[in-house]
Amino acid sequence: MKWRYIPFQHYNPYFKTGLNTALMESVRETEEPVIFLSGWKPNAINLGYSQKFEEEVNQEEFEKRRDVVLVRRQGGGGATYLTQNGEITWGIVAPEEEFPDDVNKIYQQVCGEIAEGLKEIGIDAEHQPINDIVTEKGKISGTTLKRKDGVVYIGGTLLYEVDAEEMFSLLTPDKDKIKDKQIEDFRDRVSSVKKESEASFDETIEALKKGLTKSRKYSVDELKEGEIERAEELADKYSSEDWLYRE
Repeated sequence: MKWRYIPFQHYNPYFKTGLNTALMESVRETEEPVIFLSGWKPNAINLGYSQKFEEEVNQEEFEKRRDVVLVRRQGGGGATYLTQNGEITWGIVAPEEEFPDDVNKIYQQVCGEIAEGLKEIGIDAEHQPINDIVTEKGKISGTTLKRKDGVVYIGGTLLYEVDAEEMFSLLTPDKDKIKDKQIEDFRDRVSSVKKESEASFDETIEALKKGLTKSRKYSVDELKEGEIERAEELADKYSSEDWLYRE
């Protein structure tokens, strides 16, 4: 089977939130599997589905920042801060027969491919069950998986460069003792490409591409008109006050 590879580009956060669903729907209809790389523009605070805005975000600081938007994803997990040059998001969408039946084996396979790609830029990484990619210095990427109507989406975010002070100025109330402890703990647990390699952002994208396409026949492609229209339709929902500030 030939895969579509959609090269890296920055997307509006609301469009990107809808794009995963749009691509799952497209693959279900066409049975053409997709690999895509993406980033976020502008910077965004990304809440988990069930999180409360007032509990996770320093509202005073957020309101000062005209360069940061609020987004809420469909899945669970904790709040994250996503920046234009700090993360590279990767995604694979394919009919479920392209993957092992066992979810743990899917994580093992794909995380192994990411780790193999990171070797291209001199980073020694490995899959850490269930769904993380780690180095000696900490977690460098995590993954999430969704199955629906015969289609599997597996994706994650590779940390390129992290500004912990900026992150925690936005994600937590500004209580210095709590904030300082969180920053210290975060630095102990998390790594990034910048910590471990001199590779540029573009070189890191190329390394990820090699890891994900090495064992697959593919052709370079772009989003189809119907996929763009569907992602834009969903972006209207994901940018609404009802969705962002849901109780």
